[in-house]
Amino acid sequence: MSDFASLLNDFQKSAAEREDPRQTKQSRPFKRQRIFNQSESSPNDVHLLSVKIDFLCIGAQKAGTTWLHEMLRKIPELGLPENTKEVHFWDWHRRKGLGWYSKQFPQSHKNLLLGEITPCYMALKEHDVKEIHKLFPDARIIFIARDLVERAWSALTMELRNEARGLKAGEFDIAYEEMNAATRNKLQHDSDPKNYTDDFFMERLQNWTHTARSDYASGLKLWLKYFSCDQILILNYNDISEKPKEFLTLVLKHIRLKDIEDVLETHLTTKELAQRFNATISPSCSIRPSLRTKMELHLREYAIDFNTLLDQNWPNSNLKLDEYPQGLLKFPK
Repeated sequence: MSDFASLLNDFQKSAAEREDPRQTKQSRPFKRQRIFNQSESSPNDVHLLSVKIDFLCIGAQKAGTTWLHEMLRKIPELGLPENTKEVHFWDWHRRKGLGWYSKQFPQSHKNLLLGEITPCYMALKEHDVKEIHKLFPDARIIFIARDLVERAWSALTMELRNEARGLKAGEFDIAYEEMNAATRNKLQHDSDPKNYTDDFFMERLQNWTHTARSDYASGLKLWLKYFSCDQILILNYNDISEKPKEFLTLVLKHIRLKDIEDVLETHLTTKELAQRFNATISPSCSIRPSLRTKMELHLREYAIDFNTLLDQNWPNSNLKLDEYPQGLLKFPK
């Protein structure tokens, strides 16, 4: 090859790398395979891990996880991340290393039960779930199931509000109650679902992100490959509003906290248990009938799959998602 041809080849290769940043040298150290040693028996950075995780709440998104976080962080026997609710380590920040992850928790964590709540963990890839089990084989897993249509609608409207505020994933803005009247009115107008068609919402609902968060069964099946049924607690979202103390008691028993009755009486009042977080801006803005029917038809198979998984693995569970049979009468397949 001539010097000119060699130079041209190098230039083309460099240009291709600029167009695809995933191929640059700077990104190579962060590829998944470099995190593990050759035998994949443990992560290469395991020596940096200084915490033992006792529990993880892995979802579902828009299913009361903020309420759960607020309740748990009031209990001094528990150690949750100090600066954020959702660490997003295994889905967003794995490249930062287990040392960084360890620093998210109270540094004086002796005798504390450590855990975190990141709803997106329900949709992790298998290698991430496998790594979590490798590092924390005795961890207790919590999953809160919400009606699929209601959960998806809450997620879709949140997405609209975030876009109206110009927020990206993981970014947060001032609370709605703290906005001035002009900002509040503009936000309400720009994020009003009435301004969008059924097709707009259905196209978004079929996006892989919403699909992964609606497909409870597929996500949980991966966790069941590495954690036993006894390690995974499935809870009903409706119980947060209907019987919050009983709901929280189930969580605390599952993560093996001692003296639960005393803990609840000492650190949480009835008023605090009744608190609500991340309420929708316009609670009265329900799903219009035409869109609800389309969402029911789209999500019905996911509800059936989840109920089947419950029957097979948690036969004593009282939870059962609505399978929307009424939708089939309106739009039969």
